[in-house]
Amino acid sequence: MLFGPRKNIVLDYDTLSDSRIADFFELGLVTGRLLLPEPPPPSDSDHRARRAWETVGRLRKVKGLAVKLDRSLLEGDGLAAAVRRHKATLLTASAELAAACDGGPAVTTLAIYRLFKPAYLPGTELRVRIAKKGKDKNEGIAYLEGGVKVVVDDAADAVGSELDVTIQGALSTDVGRVVFARRKFTEVR
Repeated sequence: MLFGPRKNIVLDYDTLSDSRIADFFELGLVTGRLLLPEPPPPSDSDHRARRAWETVGRLRKVKGLAVKLDRSLLEGDGLAAAVRRHKATLLTASAELAAACDGGPAVTTLAIYRLFKPAYLPGTELRVRIAKKGKDKNEGIAYLEGGVKVVVDDAADAVGSELDVTIQGALSTDVGRVVFARRKFTEVR
């Protein structure tokens, strides 16, 4: 839907005002025409409009992309109509907008992220740095890239140290993913 020969892609204003979308397109994985909402004129008090205009400037420099601005894309109805009219794919950070696309093709940035986030399966071995003590006695807390929290059994005494750990399991929560691990090697005292 998103990747392939020259595509028409529509972005909503919230997605356009997030500069990471320019990082994504600068990878050169997508070619075609970008239909973007024309942001309001930038001002000192409207940081979102300024970021959106900066993103437009970056996107205009990406080889293989043709950028077209359209004021009607600032409204949700205009987005759905543009997706149908141009046989485009909506790329959005909003699951609500994707669902409201009246059956037109839509991809969320979260769906793209989930494709590439690492899976932490039981038995996987990692090296982590224990950042702080956990809530329960003897737990140490570490963090992986992307903010994934790792709760390590019997690691409260290792704050500031790197440990080899073995993943025991994982849990998805409202605030992100939590991985549970135990030390691979136990010190003999």
